[in-house]
Amino acid sequence: MGAADRPVDAVHPSGAGQTSSRRLAAPAVAAILILSLLLVTNATAADTGERLPARYKKWVEEEVAYIITKDERDAFLRLTNEADREKFIERFWQIRNPLPGATSNSYREEHYQRIAFANQRFGNEAGLEGWRTDRGRVYITLGPPQQRSVYYGYRNLRPMEIWFYSSHTPALPPFFYVLFYQRENIGDFRFYSPYLDGPDKLVTTLRVVNDRVKALQAVEDSAGREVARISLSLIPDEPVDLHGATSSLQSDVLLSTIRNLANHPLAKAELDRRRQLLESVTARLILEGQGLDVLAVPLRDSHGLTRCHYVVRLRRPQDVTVADAGDGRYSISMESRVRVFGRDNKLIFVQEKSVAQTFGRDRLKQMQERVLGYEGWLPLPPGKYRLDFLLTDWLKKAGYHAEKEVIVPAVPSAGMLIPGVVPFSDAAMVDPAKSDLVPFVMAGVKFTPLLGAQLDLSPGQSLNIAYQIWAPVADPRAYLGQKLDVEYALGRPASPGSTKTVRDQVGKEQFDVTGSLVNGKKISLEGLESGNYMLTLTLAEPGSQQKAYSTVSFHVLSEPASLPAWDLLDETVGEDVRKGVPEYQRALCYLDLGQQEDAAKWFRLALGKDPSNEQARARLVDFYFGRQGFWDVADLYPLSWITGQTPEQTLLRVAESLDRIGETKKAAQLLESALKIHAPSGPLLLTLSAYYQRLGEAQKAAEFARRGGSLVTTSPAKP
Repeated sequence: MGAADRPVDAVHPSGAGQTSSRRLAAPAVAAILILSLLLVTNATAADTGERLPARYKKWVEEEVAYIITKDERDAFLRLTNEADREKFIERFWQIRNPLPGATSNSYREEHYQRIAFANQRFGNEAGLEGWRTDRGRVYITLGPPQQRSVYYGYRNLRPMEIWFYSSHTPALPPFFYVLFYQRENIGDFRFYSPYLDGPDKLVTTLRVVNDRVKALQAVEDSAGREVARISLSLIPDEPVDLHGATSSLQSDVLLSTIRNLANHPLAKAELDRRRQLLESVTARLILEGQGLDVLAVPLRDSHGLTRCHYVVRLRRPQDVTVADAGDGRYSISMESRVRVFGRDNKLIFVQEKSVAQTFGRDRLKQMQERVLGYEGWLPLPPGKYRLDFLLTDWLKKAGYHAEKEVIVPAVPSAGMLIPGVVPFSDAAMVDPAKSDLVPFVMAGVKFTPLLGAQLDLSPGQSLNIAYQIWAPVADPRAYLGQKLDVEYALGRPASPGSTKTVRDQVGKEQFDVTGSLVNGKKISLEGLESGNYMLTLTLAEPGSQQKAYSTVSFHVLSEPASLPAWDLLDETVGEDVRKGVPEYQRALCYLDLGQQEDAAKWFRLALGKDPSNEQARARLVDFYFGRQGFWDVADLYPLSWITGQTPEQTLLRVAESLDRIGETKKAAQLLESALKIHAPSGPLLLTLSAYYQRLGEAQKAAEFARRGGSLVTTSPAKP
């Protein structure tokens, strides 16, 4: 759980840039009632009641103080007996369990590990329990930072620490810093606000008192340009004013969100979704490593885009529950969930699909002789991913869990590669209009994959395989008459010298315009002895030393007990494609990979298909704003698009962009529109006050300053 003590990594985008004279300046608004940070957490000790037993008081005030919502806390305090409190606590953790229904709960385990670490590492300077400190609060809420830099004993600087985070929640920016400092060179390390504290609070020399410009230079002289930039903004992609040393309120919105993350609308919406799921199904038993096989293969679609096609399949017909629906009809109710993790094991997105089917007696008889599975695809760009699968049978409230690591290779700039091989039992043509919607379709043919026990074959059978070959985009006509050599080597790994080789050729003119070629082979198993086998596929171009490889493992048994498959498909995938869901998910993958330009491209495509996608719009605002594309930001947000789900930081960035292009009146109108549908916010009100002050409307400026000042406090939030 520990964080590495490393310097701030210069490769993270700084977004430093010049700002106009219209920039919201701290001294100007400070005179209008600026005091301190925004909302305080709801977790105060005063209202828990003296009658609450000590262990429950400790649970609500200390153990879950930073992760419990206000509504949950109020509900807990209304309980009057121990049984109800125990039931509440059990359900509290169930809702947050990444694997609902499992006997273990990794979320709860990590949470208590964070508390233990915070108590061990923080608080000694001020004699406090570590969980009560600002550093402890952030550590417990967000976990260990990706990077931690310490600045102790620097000339003219107060002791401070800078933590860098890569966010896993849309409620926070993708990347941000949190700076802590000792205000008097002793005592606890406290939150630093670029707007409310400013660089002069970090400097010990009296020569820069109340002079932010000189203080900023002193910070740069002692700790470097990047630390000086962070002292003006905790958000790497926010342009900063290094000449005037002014700061916006965006960092304060960030700090406020961290301090009250449990009550952020997006965080609460996710909890509500998980709570509704638990309410509809009272329990789900997770069967770890039992009864679920997985195959995941990267393939390209007709546009040349990489995807990961997958199938999860039960191992026995009796593993699925069939309900009697009456009148000779029967039904099943299944759910497939895939969680996609990227770098640093960070969750990128979740794909959840529910499938319910009703059928007659004839289909029931077929089901009793087949194993049930679910097929789907994920819009993954090249990269390394961990896929977490959960196939749930809701009729018996049981979930089958499995994980698989997948590498989606990049399309080669030269040469060729084979991303994977699909062993299959059946193949059939599909409607060309649906070829990009249906899983495991290559060249217009739908393949039914073999996996698990279905790869137990008899000596009289054949092994059928299909695969794609990826190459750089080229005109297929240029390949006319050229061939590729393909070798299929079949052997037993434990028995050297038993290899059987089949050679073939494929014409390169079969490549499509995106650089993909589909090929297949039927390999006879006649005469093979029982045992474990591996098929190695080798691809070579005559005259070239470059080769591509792929393998498939299978078993030969005298009497295989494998059964045919019956796979479910998602009937709503067409609606997802129409709404731009795959584009949005692909953009999230690129964001996790650090490929900002590619992410922005796919966020734009997602927004083009679904203009109501507020999260895609917010991501684009961050992208354009970080590059000082203020006109682009303004174009994304006409007033009609402001909703109750628009993040507060996004509102401030849009307003500042309007202000930067000379549309201060529109910036004020935008914030006033937002305040009609958003809860009152100190940063929004105070920014609005500054705009009206510059517009010459002193009465409005004073009113918004008064309202904004009433929402802030000089004292730090404590649980």
